[in-house]
Amino acid sequence: MSKRVAIANRAEIAIRIAATCRLRGLQPVLITTDAEPESYAARVIGQTAHAGAVGAELDPEAVVAAAQKAGCTYLHPGYGFLSERPALARACARAGIAFIGPSAETLELCGDKVATRAIAEASGVPLLAATSTLGDAPDDWTRAADEIGYPLLVKAVQGGGGASLRRVANADELVDAVASARREAEAAGAGPLLYLERFLGGARHIEVQVAGDGTHAVALGERECSLQRRHQKVIEEAPAMCLPGEDRRRLYRYAMMIAEAVKLKSLATVEFLYAPDGTIAFIEVNPRLQVEHPVTEATSGLDLVALQFDLADGALLPANPPPPYGHAIEARLYAEDPANLFLPSPGRISVLALPASPGVRVDAGYQVHDRVPDRFDPMIAKLIAWGDTREQAVARLSDTLEQCAVAGVATNRPWLLALLADERVREGGYDTQTATAIPAPHRDGNPPDLIQAALIAQTLERPPSNDPWERIGPFRMSGATELAFHDPNGSWEFVASVERSSDRWQLRLADSAAAPLNWQRGDDGVWTITLGSHSARFAIAAASGDTIEVSGADDRWFARAGRRPPSSTGTSRATVNALRAPLPGKVIRVDVEPDQVVSEGTPLIILSAMKIEIVLRAPRDCRVHAIHCRPEEQVEAGALLVELVPEEEG
Repeated sequence: MSKRVAIANRAEIAIRIAATCRLRGLQPVLITTDAEPESYAARVIGQTAHAGAVGAELDPEAVVAAAQKAGCTYLHPGYGFLSERPALARACARAGIAFIGPSAETLELCGDKVATRAIAEASGVPLLAATSTLGDAPDDWTRAADEIGYPLLVKAVQGGGGASLRRVANADELVDAVASARREAEAAGAGPLLYLERFLGGARHIEVQVAGDGTHAVALGERECSLQRRHQKVIEEAPAMCLPGEDRRRLYRYAMMIAEAVKLKSLATVEFLYAPDGTIAFIEVNPRLQVEHPVTEATSGLDLVALQFDLADGALLPANPPPPYGHAIEARLYAEDPANLFLPSPGRISVLALPASPGVRVDAGYQVHDRVPDRFDPMIAKLIAWGDTREQAVARLSDTLEQCAVAGVATNRPWLLALLADERVREGGYDTQTATAIPAPHRDGNPPDLIQAALIAQTLERPPSNDPWERIGPFRMSGATELAFHDPNGSWEFVASVERSSDRWQLRLADSAAAPLNWQRGDDGVWTITLGSHSARFAIAAASGDTIEVSGADDRWFARAGRRPPSSTGTSRATVNALRAPLPGKVIRVDVEPDQVVSEGTPLIILSAMKIEIVLRAPRDCRVHAIHCRPEEQVEAGALLVELVPEEEG
């Protein structure tokens, strides 16, 4: 009987780890809770062990008890907060289960950013000015900030992944930023301890993948991770761009020094800032597998999960790590809405097509009809493209994103494509602030022609019913027929003329000339629409009631058949004046009072959802008519929080 490996994680990383387990003759067992009893990962892996109710997935004792009951010899935590907890490594040791990761002592050191900074300083690794751990007195925060200077970052001592990171430009912003960062860190399980670190402007984020045997360490390559939003990486590359050989060697040397100082026996990533003048500054150590590990695998040929198992079994380090070959780039496809502050978009996926192609790897965490929950990271999949050159890798990734199709949830795909099309990104001249300057594509006016053509096509393709009139379609006489569609919110409508000519449809939109309309409909809900010489792929699905969703590479549209009702001359007053919760969450703070006049952008409500704090702001100059929530209240998605009226109606 093969040895069993407990996988204490979920979604794509659980599936990824299971693949290496099978290749090594090991039996993967997924640790599950009531949160996701029948997930895609559970279906792929096949064997599960139940740890308990929702929340048990982060309880080391519950996870290890489930692994022990399932007869597991190993436990792999993947990545995330649980993977960095010394308590998990210790619980595994007590149960006689081999933990696929560093020792508890190493995790303890690396989990404390202030402690790792001290180790880096003692090892001669360069650092930015920073404070010690902050206390509870705001006056002390101000004095400490004055010592290191502005701008600065507020950072959590515990926890990785950019949790609770805040940039502070001046003293006026400091107290609120520290208080907000502390709340968010505690909500994410990182604890209340914070420190301040000098901000390095114009810097890039470069990390070095290292492996250690407890005594010695080797560098397996570096990754460029500068394209970030809310301090979360969204696109990663290997190797780093435009990096002089001597600077690369310095980064490797510093990374290995730190890995050896913390007695690393496994994999870790040592993260640095790299400024245009060659300044290098150590940030932190992540003693686990990284989300972006596939780009290193693609350029090195290594199986990093297999290497973790080898090191846990006492194998020697690779004598000569393979030099990188070619270039790889990864994009994280999230269920989040760029048109709504990039907030998560939980829900059921009605269409999902993630086509692989030569040089492209897809690590998916969901399948069509799966539900993206509102309590976990909303990443649907990672798309990894490799090429002989960076240009080829970027072109392959862009094409893959263009060919994807998703409906049922909003995704960040339009913004990812905008990033890849930006000249700074194309030329490799970006830094950690570049992504924030690239807006999501803006939707305005009527849908683009191909979206209109898709709506027309799905009407013409409508499956026949038993009604003989329905079976022959919407046309009752020869010649052209008009079809109309409108926005359910009433902001637009269009009328198109369609006519059957010989063996093809001719479509006329607005004032344009008629053009042939063709389409191919897949059983998976993916349509290829061709209007004249232009073609694109779309996901088309029923949304709610009689509403149709058409999702393309550039945006996501909702439409209803027919002309706009006479009363719908734009967004309703109720919608304009209602501030609603975008997600289920807890109200942290109410910053306004009834009858208060506020200007556009004024913070109104601070909501904690998905382990982040969301600031809901006034959409325009207005007056607060009524407040329908209170601090500490748990609210559902769509709950009315604040009513607003134009100031002149006061």
